[in-house]
This record gives sequence, C-alpha cells and structure tokens, in this order.
Amino acid sequence: MNTAKAMDLTKVEILNQDTDSDGKTPSYYRMLADKTSFKYITIDPGIYEKTLGSPPIFAETTQETLPSITPLWHPKSYSYLSLDIGKRLRANVYIASSPEFKKPVIAKFAQGHGIGPEFLGYLTEEGRVIGFLIEHVEGRHATISDLPACEGIVKRLHGLGVVHGDLNKHNFLISEKGAVLIDFETAKKSGDSEGMEREVRGLEGQLLDESGNGGTVVEA
Repeated sequence: MNTAKAMDLTKVEILNQDTDSDGKTPSYYRMLADKTSFKYITIDPGIYEKTLGSPPIFAETTQETLPSITPLWHPKSYSYLSLDIGKRLRANVYIASSPEFKKPVIAKFAQGHGIGPEFLGYLTEEGRVIGFLIEHVEGRHATISDLPACEGIVKRLHGLGVVHGDLNKHNFLISEKGAVLIDFETAKKSGDSEGMEREVRGLEGQLLDESGNGGTVVEA
C-alpha cells in the first residue's frame, strides 16, 4: 500500500497545538493516530504562507525518546488513553472522566494538606509522564463574604513556606467543604514573611475586585 493510501486510512486527532502567530517561532502539534500512538510535528517559523499553493511535505521524520516529568513522588499513574477527555478549561487543562473515578477529574499542586484539589496521580503517554490528574472541585468563585475562609486557606499555605503569587478571586473555589485554592503556576517556596503578609492584607481588595482580573473565558 502506498503512503498516500495509508495516510487516508489513518485517523488523526489533534490533541494540543502551539501555533506560530507571528512567523518568528516554531509551531508544535501533538496528535493521536488511530487512538493508539502519539505523534509530534514541529513546523519551522514562517513555513505557512497565507497563499500556500500546494500541500506541505515532511522534510524529516525521526523516532525519539521524549523527556518525561521527573522526579516523581506520587504512587499512581493513569494512561492518557484510559481517559475520556472533555471540556477545555484553559490552556492544557481539561475535564476528564474514567471508570476508575466516581466523578470527573481535572487532567492538568498542594497535596495532603486540604489546600488545593486532591492530587490523584500522574498522566502518562506510552510510559512517560506528561502531566497529572487532580480532583474536580464543584464550587463557585469567592466573594467578600468568604474572606475569613480564604484567609484561613492562604495562611495554611504560608505555614508550609509557600507563597501563592496570584491570589485573585478566581483562584479560590468555595465548595461545601470550604475554600480551595487553585492555579499554583506562580507558587514558590519562600521564607519571605513580608510577602506572605502582603498576600493576606491584599485579599480583601482582591475579593472586592470586579475588573475580571484573573478570570478566564472559555469558549466551547
């Protein structure tokens, strides 16, 4: 069978993409072929012109061992192929479901202290770790009436020597269990007690803020 016919029979699903918008950076695509194998494509900057007159061809294909997330500290891992990936919440963050969980989970940091969503395990792709799964918290964003609960959860985080770094109202979820912190992208270990005090002092203003700062609008 020739290559063209083989490609026609291959079902390709684009899982993630980071595309070149200015003609100066490479574009990256992560794809799933026939729901069994993962393929990655890198496109050099400026390759695609607006008036492309012929289909592109591969300049080079290689088989490489891709890097994995290390070090690992949690005992459980879940294969990407075992999950049903659902709604996109933000960049590289999705709701997912699996028979192994009683309710939906989040396929995208505080574990064991009741500060953030529960860490469920690692997300793997053909044996390598590419991400993680956390509990999907059902709740609403915090308001000024939730200030005591939010102060309590932030002080608990500070007690672990961690500064969150982005305490806007959208990074607090209020559930039936209380306040939960999310989005630890800017969090870091720190002994900066003044910085911690500033975070706590600034909470009231953040919960009163109506600018939408920190909020993310997701289109279906």
